[in-house]
Amino acid sequence: MNENISDTVSSRGLMKRILIGGIIGLVLITLFIISVDHPDPAWNKFWFIKPLIITPIAAAMGGGLHFYVDKIFSTNNWSRALAFILGSLGFVVTLWLGTILGLNGTYWN
Repeated sequence: MNENISDTVSSRGLMKRILIGGIIGLVLITLFIISVDHPDPAWNKFWFIKPLIITPIAAAMGGGLHFYVDKIFSTNNWSRALAFILGSLGFVVTLWLGTILGLNGTYWN
């Protein structure tokens, strides 16, 4: 049993989901930041750096959460579907929280 857990933790699947989650977070926050035409002059000159760092990190953690939920709960077809839904919900929540933390002080005031 310990060998399976060890193989799961060190597998490429975890790194793949973390990378995919981070890329999704980076793309979404970049699209949001690009849409800003005239930032508030009260904001710092480099206000966009904080969301570009925090949001992809949070989304990457959500990708890791999705991986672990999938590995823990997927034993048959029904539990795989439930694991995918729970993992996706966890990813969306971490992405949302990362966006809020990243934009705190600028858009999220």
